[in-house]
Amino acid sequence: MNDLISIDEVARIAKVSRQTIYRRVKQNKFPKPVQVQRTKARGPRTVNMWKKSEVMGWLMKGNDPAWLKQPVRDIQNAVEDKPGEIRPRLTVQEEKPFWENHLLLAVVGGVLAAVAYQLFGG
Repeated sequence: MNDLISIDEVARIAKVSRQTIYRRVKQNKFPKPVQVQRTKARGPRTVNMWKKSEVMGWLMKGNDPAWLKQPVRDIQNAVEDKPGEIRPRLTVQEEKPFWENHLLLAVVGGVLAAVAYQLFGG
């Protein structure tokens, strides 16, 4: 059951709107949802949910060429995401170089090494 994902998650993975998903389902160009009973007292008794494996299989087969043209990292994140988990994604422009991420650690390590040398070795 935890392989089922909501329309919002399907739209996020496929990088299209909810309306596009429903339009493609109606045109038989996207996997059909399954009806799942809800436990809440209010609202609809059933909701549409998709099997993540079917959605990913459909996308990986190249049925949506625009989806395959995105960066490999985004495709890997879509495949590895857990249902319901929202992870921030960095674009190539936002990603910092390796040395900027670890510069502070290197400076602090150097200062601590100098203090230790003065106290114990020097």
